[in-house]
Amino acid sequence: MRKWWLESVRDHPSAEARRRLARSNAHTAVKIETGDGVEVADGGEPWVLDERFLREEHHNQYGRPWILGRYMFDFLVDSGLRPEHRLLDFGCGALRLGVWAIGYLDAGNYFGVDSHLESLEAGAAYELPLHALEPKRPRLLWSQDFALSHFGTEFDWIVDFSSSQKVDPPALPRLFASLVGVLAPDGRLLTAPRLSAPLESYAEWGLTLVREVEQDAPLLRGHTFASTTRWWQFEKAGTDPFGVSP
Repeated sequence: MRKWWLESVRDHPSAEARRRLARSNAHTAVKIETGDGVEVADGGEPWVLDERFLREEHHNQYGRPWILGRYMFDFLVDSGLRPEHRLLDFGCGALRLGVWAIGYLDAGNYFGVDSHLESLEAGAAYELPLHALEPKRPRLLWSQDFALSHFGTEFDWIVDFSSSQKVDPPALPRLFASLVGVLAPDGRLLTAPRLSAPLESYAEWGLTLVREVEQDAPLLRGHTFASTTRWWQFEKAGTDPFGVSP
């Protein structure tokens, strides 16, 4: 049974989903963008914030606690993320990492993409206002087809936390072609808690492994879910230590 926060990247958005998006965007400061640029009128129907968001049900849909987003953010900063860097949060969901990263980054430097509209709505309609993050101008993309070039920029960092692991294996080369295509010449891709394919495949896709790190999450110790996270850091193949590509 498919859980409500997951959708296949092969799904095509329904007319009802687009109408819901239009109604939501009419009442949020940060608009959820679409890869195909199609806009749908809201039909004048009233918009009401989903009560599930007020109950913060979206905080419990990840398998590990919401606090993991803080640990993800800390790892990024320890790894070299700086306010002037552009960050792509691939599979950003309801902004578990985003609520920390958006406030830290310079305005306009956070980009999130997800295939599940309700998660993006939770982020845009609830989390961003709750944390007063709208002035940071984050950009959120609803895409079910890896339309990462939609943003028209390259990224210093890309975070892939579990999201590529949900992609059908035959579609992985296309996904990673999109990821590598928007990664800056000296950019880094961080993936966790497992690899989506053998390391040899990452090399074939144009990524070089530079380190593997296990991160501890002290607040999660002594419970049924994992209290450590294994990270792999990749760079574009051909990048030298000084960040200059041939």
